[in-house]
Amino acid sequence: MKTHWKKVVSDPNFIGEGDFQEGEEKVLTIDRVNASETVTTAEGKSKKAVIHWKESGVKPMILNVARSKSIEKVSGSGYFEDWPGTAVQLYIKHGIKAFGEVVSAVRVRPYKPRLQRQQSVPPCTDCGKPIQSAHGMTAERLAAYTARNYGAPLCAECATHRREKAAEVAQDEATSGENTLNEEASGDGQVPDGDGGELL
Repeated sequence: MKTHWKKVVSDPNFIGEGDFQEGEEKVLTIDRVNASETVTTAEGKSKKAVIHWKESGVKPMILNVARSKSIEKVSGSGYFEDWPGTAVQLYIKHGIKAFGEVVSAVRVRPYKPRLQRQQSVPPCTDCGKPIQSAHGMTAERLAAYTARNYGAPLCAECATHRREKAAEVAQDEATSGENTLNEEASGDGQVPDGDGGELL
């Protein structure tokens, strides 16, 4: 799996593009909103409104106008005090013009989540590692796809390995079958169990 630089150098304190797999959307539940939290970003220290999530291991999110308006639509309220318990769907929006540059940023869908909540994805059957999003599929979809096609949930790397191995076996069987037919045909010029007809 490739490693994008944004995954390595993204903000260690707040959720950003580097915390998402390609095409991934996250469904998270608001635990609390701190209306005036001291944060340190690339611009230095400042006071910002920050959302903290009920889900463990997820970085908090700094609020801006766009995110706040979407959460207001989802929660039905513009008051921070009414937001705890609200589930929101986060995604990455590309092509945003800011500070003279075109950037990508975390945005909130302006409607109640339409995704299933993140269910635990089983580890890869072959290597035991966590299944990650790949090839435009979320981890959940990849696990379901590989379970359906290979009989077990697999990570992208192991699925590719299994596919290549199956192709090798098929090639070996085809080659072996041709060799067997050639040996039988060249043995005495007769087709075994046949009626003397030509070998097809």
